[in-house]
Amino acid sequence: MGLNRKYALLSFVVLAALVGWYFWGFSRTPHGQPPLTSLTPNNLEEFKQQFTDAADRTRLVLLLSPT
Repeated sequence: MGLNRKYALLSFVVLAALVGWYFWGFSRTPHGQPPLTSLTPNNLEEFKQQFTDAADRTRLVLLLSPT
């Protein structure tokens, strides 16, 4: 693989990573929806209460793990 191709591939990967971070890296939500939060031991009870209170609506829990 030529040097120019390597730079082009590297540029594409970096650009794709930046675009991905822009669209999926921030915790932005639509207007009217509460902001995204990270679940911690400190806010677990609040999460449980909000989850229970929303029993009449569709709920989604997304668990992500680095491993």
